[in-house]
Amino acid sequence: METSLKLNNIFDKYRENKNSHVYLVETNVIEYAIEDIKKLIIKINEFNNNDISNLINNDTLPSLSIITADKQEIKTETVEQLIRNLQKIPVITRENYFIVSECEKLNKKSGNQMLKIIEEPETDVIGFFVCNSIDGVMPTIQSRSQYISLKYDFSKVCDENISKDAQEYFNLLHSQNNSIIQNKYIVDNYKDINIMTEFLENLVNVEKKYIETLSDFDIINKESIIIKKIFELICNIKKNGNINLLLDKFVIEVSRL
Repeated sequence: METSLKLNNIFDKYRENKNSHVYLVETNVIEYAIEDIKKLIIKINEFNNNDISNLINNDTLPSLSIITADKQEIKTETVEQLIRNLQKIPVITRENYFIVSECEKLNKKSGNQMLKIIEEPETDVIGFFVCNSIDGVMPTIQSRSQYISLKYDFSKVCDENISKDAQEYFNLLHSQNNSIIQNKYIVDNYKDINIMTEFLENLVNVEKKYIETLSDFDIINKESIIIKKIFELICNIKKNGNINLLLDKFVIEVSRL
């Protein structure tokens, strides 16, 4: 099971029973980091002779809780539910696991509740706070977590045709035309998952360059959501999801923003 080298260090410490139980992961792509953390959890359980890969990949592992922000914050009731989940004795795995996506969006009250999980875990727990920047993360969470930086590089030189297709697809997404029509061309020309990933990562670069020209916060927020959805699309495609359906779903979701 391939994981980031830095996450492999966690696995090595786990085997030696020297691992921390809470980590703060700073990353430039939250969706990729979460997928790598899931791979780490699979690897830990393979070490324990426990195959949970299907449950993880289908997001149905009872002992794994992933919480996300509701709009611009992670609410108190979300953390309360997480606490209840972590109080349950794990059956399939040895530990309970949690991932807090965009943990900088914990409000003051929900952030203070998270400290109960860090300082007084009810069961064996391994947790990950994932953020784009630690600057916005509560100092108390920073001080009690082991810091890890996971950076993903999209700077590689891309084929000119892929760059051109990414720009044209971007133009269709931002026009009144239905870019679902273009999906068939994209699927036919990028059947290899790695090449499809390269195309979509190029689409992210086009989006980022566009954001740099903007000043309206609402539009910037909308484009940032599109980037998030592109990375989610990449992760789902890598799980061997139906590319046609995933692309059509992506276009429909973008059109509703």
